[in-house]
Amino acid sequence: MTLGAAAWAANTGKLERLNLAETELTVDQGVNMHRLSRLLSVLEQLSRDPPPALLVSPDDAKDAVRAAILVKALTPDLAGRAQGYAQGASEVMRQRRLAAVQSEALFERDSLAAEALPTPDSTAELRLRGTVREDPADLTPPTRLVFPAAGTVVRGFGAPIAGGGRSNGMTLSAAKGARAVSPAAGLVQYVGPVKGWDVIVILRLAGGYHLVLAGLERTSVQVGQSVTEGQPVGWATDGRHATSELYLEVRDQGSPVDPAKWLVKNRG
Repeated sequence: MTLGAAAWAANTGKLERLNLAETELTVDQGVNMHRLSRLLSVLEQLSRDPPPALLVSPDDAKDAVRAAILVKALTPDLAGRAQGYAQGASEVMRQRRLAAVQSEALFERDSLAAEALPTPDSTAELRLRGTVREDPADLTPPTRLVFPAAGTVVRGFGAPIAGGGRSNGMTLSAAKGARAVSPAAGLVQYVGPVKGWDVIVILRLAGGYHLVLAGLERTSVQVGQSVTEGQPVGWATDGRHATSELYLEVRDQGSPVDPAKWLVKNRG
């Protein structure tokens, strides 16, 4: 198992343990709070509405006093339990946020690693595969990008993301199973699934740029293949939700940049 795979497995296991802890905490809290609320309700009723002392026996009056004392004695304990549940829930949420940030970091690391992978430089070999462009000059920097699918922007570059941090790219809505196209001309550098991001495609563009397209169900391209702007490269996921989401990220010399300045509204 590679270091990347081991890291993903460890992070997935952490999330599963957090889910289990959160479930157990919720069940335990529900059971205990139900019991305590019933007890507290009875004791408060006895304390608030004790029988008139002149109309009851001395034992009944003593019971009412004892009930009031019990209410006062139980209040700190109930508050302590409630605080304990709150602290437990806060810790679970903190760990969940940390795991989410780690997932984002792992995705970024794997993306950068894929960008650094050498591509086959044997033109003859690529030509035998039918995947080489005759003129490498066609690989131009992204003076413009087209939307990978018809849809709207749901999260822009730099927007807050769940678990903390800021988005390094742009998230777009898309119809379930929609055909996804390449936003720009480039050379396919990486194709494969990444945990939490479905299948991703990384394109190498001229000028030191790289483009990441994530959220795909499957692809129709392979590593080493040249693609043109608007060329189909895969399909969006066909999941439980009414729409799918595609993630678009552009990097200049390894640093994320806002792709919005290149996007054009009309797809050719």
